[in-house]
Amino acid sequence: MQDGRILITGASRGLGRGLVERLLAAGAIVSGCSRQSSDIKHPNYTHFVVDISDEPSVVSMFKDIAALKEPLTLLVNNAGVSQASLGILTRAANAEAIIRTNLLGTFLVSREALKLMQRQKYGRIVNFSSINVPLGSAGSSLYNASKAGVEAFSNVLARECGNTDITINTLGLSLVNNSGMFESLGEKAVSAKQSNMLKPKVLEVDEVLHAVKFFASPLARNMTCQTLYFGGL
Repeated sequence: MQDGRILITGASRGLGRGLVERLLAAGAIVSGCSRQSSDIKHPNYTHFVVDISDEPSVVSMFKDIAALKEPLTLLVNNAGVSQASLGILTRAANAEAIIRTNLLGTFLVSREALKLMQRQKYGRIVNFSSINVPLGSAGSSLYNASKAGVEAFSNVLARECGNTDITINTLGLSLVNNSGMFESLGEKAVSAKQSNMLKPKVLEVDEVLHAVKFFASPLARNMTCQTLYFGGL
C-alpha cells in the first residue's frame, strides 16, 4: 500500500477494530472514527468520536485529518448498522437509522475524503457492501437497500474521478466473525445465509484485510468501479 494515513470508520469494535489493530501491527499510520471512544493506545493511531451521518461532524473531522502530517491515502468505509427484522416489522425510526448511517454516512465520509485525495492527486477508497444485496436475504430489506445504494454511488464517484490516480471499489462481505451483524444473527439465520453461498465459511479479519490491501495496492491502479463479493453467488 502507498505510504500515508489510513482512515477506518466504525473502528471502535468488531471488524473495524480488527482492521485497525492489524494495520498498526504492520507499521501503518491509522486513524479511526466511531460514535464511541476507543481504548486503542498506539503512537500511530488517532481516534475521532464522530457520528458519520452528521455532516458538520464529518467535515470537522476531515479538517483535523488534513492538518495531520501524513496525507490520507486510503479510506475504508466499514461503519454500518445491521438489520434483522422482516420489512413489515421494521419501524420507520429503525429504517432511518440504517439509511442515515449506511448510505448517507458512507457518502459523506467518501465525499470529504475525495476532496483531500483530489488535492493530492492520489487516493484509494474501499466501501463495504454485503452479499445480502445480490442474494436478497430475508430480514434485511432496508440494510440491502442501503448497501445497494453504496454500490451505486461508489460506481458514479469512481467515474467522476476516473481521470485521476484515485480508485473507488466495493467489497461485498459475507458473514464476518466478531462483527456486529454476525453477532446479531441466531444459529438458524446464519445457516440460512450460508445455504445460499458457494463458499459459506465465516470470514476472518485477515481475509477482509487481504482484499482491502489488493484494492489499495499500486498494482491495482487500474481497478476501479468494481464490486467484489465474498461467499460466491
